[in-house]
Amino acid sequence: MPGEEYPYSDGRVLMESDPHANSIVAMRNQLQWHFHGYPDVYVAGSMAVFYRKGDKSAVVEPDLFVVVGCEKRDRRSYRVWDEGGVVPGFVVEVASPSTSQWDATGKRAIYRRMGVREYWRFDPTGRLIRRGLAGWLLVGRSYRRIRHTGKTGWYRSDVLGLDLRGEGWLLRFRDPLLGRELMTHSETSRRLDIARFERDEAVRGRVAADRERDEAVQERDEAIQRIRELEARLPPSGESAKYPKEKGIVRLAEE
Repeated sequence: MPGEEYPYSDGRVLMESDPHANSIVAMRNQLQWHFHGYPDVYVAGSMAVFYRKGDKSAVVEPDLFVVVGCEKRDRRSYRVWDEGGVVPGFVVEVASPSTSQWDATGKRAIYRRMGVREYWRFDPTGRLIRRGLAGWLLVGRSYRRIRHTGKTGWYRSDVLGLDLRGEGWLLRFRDPLLGRELMTHSETSRRLDIARFERDEAVRGRVAADRERDEAVQERDEAIQRIRELEARLPPSGESAKYPKEKGIVRLAEE
């Protein structure tokens, strides 16, 4: 119906442990920064995704999802029919004891029916999922388990064009083309703090070197000035050799 309201909050208070909440924030940090220059890649999380028009119960709230092929703008909820039918291509649910079974069964089935191309489950505690990470790729109408790429434990996301793996509470992403891991906001802030400290140390070093150089120049100038003052007190070079000789002649004459 035109103008029909779809709730963007179910009114529940979400109670999350620190590892759970921190991992969600860190995932969004990495991906939002990586895709900030892509106008058609939308990264969001803990948001209502409505997938069937006219049915307010047809809703999921992924911990993190990425949509490729829709406008990057602020939203209160994501309604598939308002986005030209584009569904999230990449979804991550962070496992917790209270939701783990539902995420692995019912929720995975919903994402499969929606047409979500990649569905991932991440366990920040390492107690619920082996290796802390499990992924499924939609092949036809079924999900096929995604295998890790080697002994290092990295998995490949074709949707994102990135590698990912669990590192304790952190789901880490890596750009395989650049061979560089993406950073969270806190890691970026720490790196900036280190860079600022090193810059300030370099500035202080230059200031100290300049001060030492100025002091050395001043000491040299003072030494030159003292030498000149001493030279100014001495008689001319000709007279300094003449006077002793003349005094000696006078003495001989007197004898």
